[in-house]
Amino acid sequence: MIKRVVLSFMAIILLTLALGGVTFAFAVRHYFYSGVAQVLLNRAEASDALYGQFSGNVRINRWGSPFMEALDSFRARNALVEILNPEGDLIASSSGLTETARVPLNSRIINGKETSRVERFPRTGEKVMAVYYPVQIMGKPYIIRYVSSLSGIDRELMLIYLGTFVCAVVIAALVFFISLRLAKSIVTPIRHIISASEEMASGNFNLRMKDHYSDELGVLAKTLNTMAEEIQKNDKLKNQFISSVSHELLTPLTGIRGWSETMIINHTLSPAELEEGLNVIKSESDRLQIIVRDLLNFSKLQGNNIKLNRAKMDIGVSVRQSAASLQIKAAEKRCILVTGENGRLSFTGDSIRLQQAIVNLIDNAIKFADDGSRISIDYYEENHQVIINVKDKGIVIDEKDLPYLTDAFYQVRANGRGSGLGLAISDQIVRLHGGKLTITSNKQEGTIATIRLPDYHC
Repeated sequence: MIKRVVLSFMAIILLTLALGGVTFAFAVRHYFYSGVAQVLLNRAEASDALYGQFSGNVRINRWGSPFMEALDSFRARNALVEILNPEGDLIASSSGLTETARVPLNSRIINGKETSRVERFPRTGEKVMAVYYPVQIMGKPYIIRYVSSLSGIDRELMLIYLGTFVCAVVIAALVFFISLRLAKSIVTPIRHIISASEEMASGNFNLRMKDHYSDELGVLAKTLNTMAEEIQKNDKLKNQFISSVSHELLTPLTGIRGWSETMIINHTLSPAELEEGLNVIKSESDRLQIIVRDLLNFSKLQGNNIKLNRAKMDIGVSVRQSAASLQIKAAEKRCILVTGENGRLSFTGDSIRLQQAIVNLIDNAIKFADDGSRISIDYYEENHQVIINVKDKGIVIDEKDLPYLTDAFYQVRANGRGSGLGLAISDQIVRLHGGKLTITSNKQEGTIATIRLPDYHC
């Protein structure tokens, strides 16, 4: 992966350097060549002004011909001067040599406008800058042609190109080492995260990733660490649940099996003993039914397979019915259930599900309340919310356990009675109604389970 990242960086940088280098080379070449052409054109313009002013007053026989006079007037340092007729034939040259070959002229020259172009010198094949300038010699149109070698300029350009290439190589080398370090800084943590993820996938959730990275990789590492912690916690809860449910299932099954075998084997049981055995079997069967029902209800709630049948209901009626259904269980611990008398409080919700949630809270309160204590169930409206409080005096729940009480299978006491699903089911039901279940516990006030529902009135 490091190789791929570095190659990607280098491809972009090399392409940028190549385009920049080519653009720079053409710009420099154009600058130097244009400079040579402009110098020759300026020379031609200045010479033409002087030639037009003084040529008519000078004796021809000093040069022998008007063309030699023109060559002398338009001479330029380090440049060959030639005179061409409008057809491109060479008439005179400052080198003293004339050729029979015709010089091809473009339309701009033919139309009497100065121009310049890069050519190859016929005799040597050398690259030259040719500047064409129209003049009048003895009243007739001719063309002054300057020819200047570009060999010296090309040598200078080669040095510039070489220097540019060396700079590009240095830049490419720097970019390579920087991109290599950058790629390692990206790929190394990714490899670490992949390796740790593979370990987690194989079941090693004790492993933790380095999460000191300051970018998105750090967020990813922290997320995976949190995931591992949650999986460990859920795995612990699962084991606790299996242990708890196994115990809860085994206890009634043991009683049912024991009495069943006794009733089958022992034919001398008295009617009272038979009745006691049947009562035990019925009681333990009811316990099994409750456990299985809780498991099914929780499974449906977790899978969002339960739809609420919302209708107008009276919260007070639901509270009183829930308390009445648990009066016998409360009496076994000599607990007193006291419901509030706040009259009718209308609410739009699923009365069966809400009553199930309230029953779970009251049942939980009875389980942990002190013998002979008072359990109060109040309901009222506050700040556009329906409030239901279940308060008991009994075992104070440790503050560290409070956030997890509504988690599935969580039990404050190891091997406690029950499946650990009652509060989780109540929490899910309240959430389906758009509400919230909270639990507080301290020595002064006891344990208070509070249901807060949005104020849905019919």
